[in-house]
Amino acid sequence: MLNNSTLAIRALAFTRRGDVLHRTALEALEAGKFETAQLMFEAAVWRYRRDLAVEAIARARVHQLMAQVLSGAEPECASERCLEVERRLCQLDRIESLASPHELVDAHTMLGSWLDTRVADEAMAFANFPLSRAA
Repeated sequence: MLNNSTLAIRALAFTRRGDVLHRTALEALEAGKFETAQLMFEAAVWRYRRDLAVEAIARARVHQLMAQVLSGAEPECASERCLEVERRLCQLDRIESLASPHELVDAHTMLGSWLDTRVADEAMAFANFPLSRAA
């Protein structure tokens, strides 16, 4: 059974172009609206899949991982996701910038620079937390 979010994502994917949905997700991410950004990235991926736009799917998935890290929602996963973002950036030629107007840039220029310092500090603090104290 479909939940409301899935239904909304599919409806958006049928009524909007993938690049428009992707840009809307980037704008939501830039504004700190992480939940909206996630939904819009998912809608963009649905549309890109429908259009068989494989490279666009890859770019949207990288942005989606970035949004998960930048939201700070799951700090225990931040280090792994950061590494995954960096790995995927290495595999792409170009990707939309996180800053307006979200133009396509060389993906390698975003290596290490996409991560907000505040989030990186929080992720490192969690990663260095002694396991004996966690129990």
